[in-house]
Amino acid sequence: MNTPLYRRIVRQIWIWALLLTLIFGIYPVDYQITRLMFVSGLFLTWLGACVLGWQCRKGRIALLLVGLLAALTASLPGRAVNPQHLAEDYCRSLRFFDGVRYVWGGEGILGIDCSGLVRKGLVWGQLYHGFRTLNGQPIRAALDLWWHDSSALALRDGYRGWTTTLFPHGNIAEANHTLLRPGDLAVTSDGVHIMAYLGTNTWIEADPSYHKVLTVTLPTDNPWFKRPVVFLRWKWLMTSPRNPESEAAKVSTP
Repeated sequence: MNTPLYRRIVRQIWIWALLLTLIFGIYPVDYQITRLMFVSGLFLTWLGACVLGWQCRKGRIALLLVGLLAALTASLPGRAVNPQHLAEDYCRSLRFFDGVRYVWGGEGILGIDCSGLVRKGLVWGQLYHGFRTLNGQPIRAALDLWWHDSSALALRDGYRGWTTTLFPHGNIAEANHTLLRPGDLAVTSDGVHIMAYLGTNTWIEADPSYHKVLTVTLPTDNPWFKRPVVFLRWKWLMTSPRNPESEAAKVSTP
């Protein structure tokens, strides 16, 4: 085979793989097919770089170390997570999206919707917590949460066992917030909109009416806080993750 021609072909494939990976990585609207393309693009970009840089000893070692590091990260030993500490990392990640424009179906800093906000915030929070504590359990949970899309309605109905119902209420504005913890969710009874609690009577939401992510402290005139809701808790933020029903049962209806 003509080696220069072979390398030119590999280089072209590598450039296209890199460009597509960047596009799928920053494109705000995310579907499972775009996630698959992003993961495939990452692998092809790494593989192409290995082929093109294999003759350089330092480059070869660096690329192999990158692959090894990715494998080791995904296979880190897992252990129990402190729900309070994870909730703190979750709320910190949620606040990062404050002011991001509202885009239906969006899940990134270039555009996000209500369910994308509460999910992507937890993905980032779990990844940060996992790397910070060298714990593989939240890292793998983050990847699972990122891979499987879910709407506000699906989270209300306990999709994949991710959420547990705490109690229904007439609206957020009149609810007893002492029963809630930072990281808890409120989804409208019709499953149209979902918000996350940050603590101290403060909520964050991707508001379609204001076309951006808002941090709202009660009292407020925002109409979403006057609609009937169901309060939820992520399973990863449960104090008793093995028996979430018993924990939810302790939270009585106000």
